[in-house]
Amino acid sequence: AMAVALAGALLLAACATPQGLVKLQRPPALDWHDDGSSLQLNRAIDQSVAYYRHLPPGTTFRYGDAVYSPAEMAASLELFRSEWMAAPDDATLARRLDERFLFFDSVRDGGENLFTGYYVPELEASETPTAELDTPIYSLPSDIVKVRLDKFGDTLPPVTIMGRVVDGELVPYFTRREIQGGKALEERAQPIAYVNAIELSFLQIQGSGELRFPDGRRIKVGYAASNGHPYRSIGAVLVRRDAMPLEDISLQSIRAWLQAHPEQRQRILFANPSYVFFQVSDGGPLGNLHVELTPGRSLAADQRFIPAGGLVYLSTEVPNPEAPEHPRSVQRFMLVQDTGGAIRGHGRADLFWGSGPEAEYIAGHQRSSGRLLLLVARKQYLPAATAGAP
Repeated sequence: AMAVALAGALLLAACATPQGLVKLQRPPALDWHDDGSSLQLNRAIDQSVAYYRHLPPGTTFRYGDAVYSPAEMAASLELFRSEWMAAPDDATLARRLDERFLFFDSVRDGGENLFTGYYVPELEASETPTAELDTPIYSLPSDIVKVRLDKFGDTLPPVTIMGRVVDGELVPYFTRREIQGGKALEERAQPIAYVNAIELSFLQIQGSGELRFPDGRRIKVGYAASNGHPYRSIGAVLVRRDAMPLEDISLQSIRAWLQAHPEQRQRILFANPSYVFFQVSDGGPLGNLHVELTPGRSLAADQRFIPAGGLVYLSTEVPNPEAPEHPRSVQRFMLVQDTGGAIRGHGRADLFWGSGPEAEYIAGHQRSSGRLLLLVARKQYLPAATAGAP
């Protein structure tokens, strides 16, 4: 489930052109301390390894000048896991990583790195529309067409567009205004359920959620596709219109404003033309790699520049629900297992925190700077059986 992150609600403009990875000639002076759960890290590594093992062998992942195959990416993670589990202390781990891995800084162009958070929301839902729950969650429309441009020629960019065919011509798919305001999908897509319009917008930002029905039944929904239109932050719209200052923007404050101004609600929501379609899912929330996300260990990044499934080390601060004036320091290894419409360029990440009130608080309030390091094994330390990348 692609995480179309709340991060965008905190930005006044789109990110600048990415700066690119900065290869470190010397290992960073870090002890590689990890403050997260070992069980969760193992689980997240398993998910990335599973992703690599299902890819065509010709798939490539680039770290600067070095190119890795899926088998090499999986082997790099297994090497990291063995070093991390065998090291008796942080200093030993640091020595082993310094010897066996390459390191890259991911640095945001034009300012400090920006880290935000997302979570799995719970929504009240109804099988039929009601006065309060009147907005459909749509499944994938029957007429939507997905096109990967580079399949039509080597000179075309590796960009995916979404559209529909009208009189033999591919045209952009319907916008949010056309879907929610003009009922464009009534004959094209099946509603999964009906929810509150404000909560649907946040569900689409988070990318997955759980629906609660009046009879106690619960179903999980995850990202299926988007309409292909660019994500526009409704938080940024509120700031530009002087509805609230930037420093007050959070998931919670945006929700409160929309609830307090019903006459302006539709106009603000329609300012974001992007629209997400969902599917019913059995397991936990899925990232865009179609592997289950692990709270506190999975993050979303721009996979055009940061290799999907790869290992990163993140150092930042996150909101503290127990003491809002004292954020918590976070230093840990994480895996790139998602992406998002608002997550663009280097030095930009969206951290997955799971579900429940604490996850909602952290995700809703997080906006921090810090360091984002990418790690990948030096090829001479990978098993010979993984050779074959370009």
